[in-house]
This record gives sequence, C-alpha cells and structure tokens, in this order.
Amino acid sequence: MSEVLSRRFSLFPAEERQALRLGRFLMAAGTLLLVCLALLLFAFLELLPLRAAIEGTAGIVALIALFFVLFRTGLNLRFSDPSLTTEQVGAAIVFLAYIMYHAGPAREAFTLFYPVAMLFGVLRLTASRLMVLAVLALAAHAVVLQLTFLRDPGMNVRAALTEFGILMIVLPWFAVMGGYVNRLRVRLSDSHKELRKAFDRLGEVAIRDELTGAYNRRFLMETLARERSRGDRLTEPFSVCLIDIDHFKSINDSLGHAAGDAVLKHFAALGQRGMRAIDTFGRFGGEEFLIVLPGTGRQGAIAAGERVRAAAEQAAFPGLPAEQRVTVTVGVATHTKNEDITALLARADQALYQGKQGGRNRVTALG
Repeated sequence: MSEVLSRRFSLFPAEERQALRLGRFLMAAGTLLLVCLALLLFAFLELLPLRAAIEGTAGIVALIALFFVLFRTGLNLRFSDPSLTTEQVGAAIVFLAYIMYHAGPAREAFTLFYPVAMLFGVLRLTASRLMVLAVLALAAHAVVLQLTFLRDPGMNVRAALTEFGILMIVLPWFAVMGGYVNRLRVRLSDSHKELRKAFDRLGEVAIRDELTGAYNRRFLMETLARERSRGDRLTEPFSVCLIDIDHFKSINDSLGHAAGDAVLKHFAALGQRGMRAIDTFGRFGGEEFLIVLPGTGRQGAIAAGERVRAAAEQAAFPGLPAEQRVTVTVGVATHTKNEDITALLARADQALYQGKQGGRNRVTALG
C-alpha cells in the first residue's frame, strides 16, 4: 500500500519520457525563479515598484504551477508536442513583456531574459518555430515601448528605438543559430540510432550462423558453460540433443551444394519450431545441430528430440525431388553433476553414433 502511495505522490511520473519532460520543465522553472529573484532585487534597489515585483513573482509561480500540473497529470500528451516547449517559451516571453512594462529604468536589463527564454527551445524547436518566438518577442516588446510612451511621453525615444533595433538583430540571429544547433542535435541523434543498430547487427553476426541464421557453435558453447555452472550450483538437470542430417553428403553430391544449403536452412527453421523460450537451438558444425534444454531430464530431452526427428521426416524440403525425404538422427545426453562440457558432448556424440549404427532416423539417449 505504501509503495502504491509513494508512486502516486512522487514528484516524477513513472513513465520515463514523461519524467524526462518534467525534468526539463523544472530546469526552465528554475530560470524563471531567478527572474523572481531579479524582480525582488530591483524592488529592493527601488528600480521597480514593489507591487510590480510581487505581481510578477506571483504570476511566475502561477505559471510554473500550471505547467507542472499539465506534465504531472499527463494533459500535455494531448498536444502535438508533449514537451510544450513552444507554449512554455511563448508564455515566458509574454510575461517578461508584462514585467518590462512596469520595470521603468530596469527595463533594459530585463531584455536579456528574451534570449534566455528562447535558449530552452534550442534543443527542441526548429529554426522556423524559434523565428516565430523571436517575432512574438519583438511584437511584445514593441507593444511595451508603445504603451510606455503613451504613459510617459517624455521617455527617451532614441534610446528605446536603439534598444528595439538591437533586439531586432539579436533575436532573429538567435533563432537561426538555435535552429542550426537543433539540426545538429537531430543529426547526431539519428547517427546515434544508426550506430546502435549497427552494433546490434554486429552482435547478431557474432552469435549467428551466416548460412542458416541459427545460433553458431561459439554461442552454443557459451550457453553450455552457463548451463553447467547453473546446473552444478542449483543441482538442476539440463540435457542436449545432438542432431545429424542423414545422408547429407549424398544430397550435396547428387544435387549440388545449393540444394544442400537449402536443406540446412530449411531444417534450421524447422528445428526451432515448438521450442520453449529458454531452449537454445543452433548449428554445431557442418550438417550437425545442437539443442540445449535447461531444466530438462532424460525423458524430456528424448521427447524434444523425437519432435524434431518427426518434423524433419514429415517435411517437404525445397530444392529436393517431391518423393525425397530428409531424416535426422538424434543423440541425447543429460548432464551429471560436475561433468565437463566436453564429456557431455562426447556422450551425446556417442549416442548419435549408436543411432547411426542402428539404422538412422531415430533418437538414442545416453545418461
């Protein structure tokens, strides 16, 4: 019960992407709180009316609370951009303009917060969206200057126009450079994804047989080592089925290696059907395949080998005449405590040999 309550009332949502969005928002909220600190400082220095500082601080806190609720309740997911970056930056710009209208002599210092607000959009927004925000900031500031002039016709118009002119240069330039940085980030992210896919493919190549796509001998040996360690530690049995395709050489000799390769690939796909998720099937070498059966004793392994044998006998293999059937012989061995892997495989090979001597197309078990 306490765990459920702690999840419900924790600061960050359980879903990872939502938690990341909320974390980014809290970073932006920290910057807005610095604006509150600046407001109180200017009020203390009598550069800003105390009422304006209090109203500005209250408004910023309300803005932070509103966006926090949107993220924490998941309402942000209803927007096309769940990060709400454009909305956050736009709200901050409008609110900064409101503060500047009341800032008096401190107005010029507050213009520095326009690029700071837009900075949070650099890693999320395109150049076009950043340019829209730059235009919004310029329009908002123009309104501020106009209203300030109407309130105080004696204001220094030349200084105000210089201030606005600098913003007209800085904010669009910031939007263009921010868009460039965002494009680099997207490109880097795409390269990272491609690199991850390449690593995954290399990992698959390292453990897969090139012809059949089944696990290769190296991976099978690593699996056997793990199972031996686990079996000795937990005294839990495991078994192996060593499978050999009967008369495979004659298929190569009479029909060619292409037909032999087709048989190997088809049998590899066939052998993996009906296996448990914990079982491991792979090509051991040549026309031999191996199945590792964790937690399986002698009888279970015999049944697994029989399923594979029967499936091969009943299947029609591509590249072979319709009347020709492919059979397999299976040697089964169950691991005994402290037995070496080499010894286990030797017993499975001995069982396979006995099956071959007994007429092939059968399952033989030792141990």
